[in-house]
Amino acid sequence: MASLTNRANTIGFIGLGAMGNHMLYNLVKRYTPPRDGGQTAFALCDVNDAAVDSIIKLHSSERPSVPFIKCSSPYDLAKQASTIISMVPTGRHVWDVYVDGEKSILSALKTLSEDQRSATLCIDQSTIEQSVSKAVALELRKAGADLLDAPVSGGVIGAKNGTLAIMVGGDKASFDHSLPVLQSMGRKVTHCGDLGAGLAAKISNNLLLGITMLGLSEAMLLGKRLGVDPQVLADIINSSTGRCWSSEINHPVPEVKVGESSPPAHRGYEGGFVTKLAHKDLALAVKAAEQAGVPLNIGKCVEETYRPLAATKEFGDRDFSVIYEALDAVDSSAGTSKL
Repeated sequence: MASLTNRANTIGFIGLGAMGNHMLYNLVKRYTPPRDGGQTAFALCDVNDAAVDSIIKLHSSERPSVPFIKCSSPYDLAKQASTIISMVPTGRHVWDVYVDGEKSILSALKTLSEDQRSATLCIDQSTIEQSVSKAVALELRKAGADLLDAPVSGGVIGAKNGTLAIMVGGDKASFDHSLPVLQSMGRKVTHCGDLGAGLAAKISNNLLLGITMLGLSEAMLLGKRLGVDPQVLADIINSSTGRCWSSEINHPVPEVKVGESSPPAHRGYEGGFVTKLAHKDLALAVKAAEQAGVPLNIGKCVEETYRPLAATKEFGDRDFSVIYEALDAVDSSAGTSKL
């Protein structure tokens, strides 16, 4: 299929995990190329080779006319695609993908013409340190390309439904160029400012998300132990001032039903926004607050509460709403706790 495509009309996607897989699906389904832009192709790369094969097989069966290219490395993908999206776990992974080594995107850019480099737009949707993102962007700019930081909010559910909120930092012209791609994966795409501003918005949002999930879990457990039926209390909260995304969409109490949603709590906290990644974002917020001189009294407590859970397989690989289960397991009278 590679022979039927050209770089200018190819979108690359690196990182096809729980989030990236669904984001790619909506991108392929919804993306409308510019008028007279020709056939859009998709180049894919992931450390899980079998996942790439499975995803290509699925898309090829649903949309046989759409070309897909399997790439062995970020280097290979950057040779094939002028628009590159990445969704990987940490800043170290982002640096490796874009800058470090012979298989990086930067290495590939150095082999391309000046026109090809200037036509390359990278969109990193990972949630990482601002400092790493800015350093990567500056390296790419030196080579003639550009990078936007464009982290997302909405979790696996939002990725699957194509309803993500996408927060973007970087050059305004690059942002405008990215809109058709980003709007295919999200419901609201916002330009937050210069490099790093998207990440600043994301970690601030996820700081509040962690605070509300822990607060909701404590409130639900308190009400339950004081004799209020959890469903009754949940309904009261969702019609009162305690209402939030966690209470309406991702309720942490297994026996509670809210609207049409089926939160991870209904299936043993499997899937969703896993605790170790939620804690990663909380830790990023705490570190950023220290550097910015911002008091983070509640935020630090939430990060410290999630920290031991993130370090265990029992809790770390399950949705962060599992904090309720951890709290419920605390035996106050015996002074024992998993927290």
